[in-house]
Amino acid sequence: MIKHDHFDVNGKLVSSTDTRTLEYAKKQCIDYLKLKTSQVIESAGLDEKTQLNAIAGIYEPARCEAIKSYIAACRNEYLRCKALILAATTNDEADAVQFVSPSVPSGL
Repeated sequence: MIKHDHFDVNGKLVSSTDTRTLEYAKKQCIDYLKLKTSQVIESAGLDEKTQLNAIAGIYEPARCEAIKSYIAACRNEYLRCKALILAATTNDEADAVQFVSPSVPSGL
């Protein structure tokens, strides 16, 4: 089961071939969404150790709250996208869902 886009020499999409079932397309999109969410959190400088330190209250309270709030915002965006993917009735609808990265607060 694959999706393959065909482009002309100018980069214009000519056609698409999609042999995925809807359930498989949704699973692929959700798997990608999980990866994207983790990448966004890590690219903000919040590796696993930093996240655990914030949860444990190791940092000053303002930083702990900023970290927890940012992770919560990323989680909320993940849940928003996941709901749209699960509600999709076609592969194209599921593929069209876009993760919008929350703004990274200062002081992380």
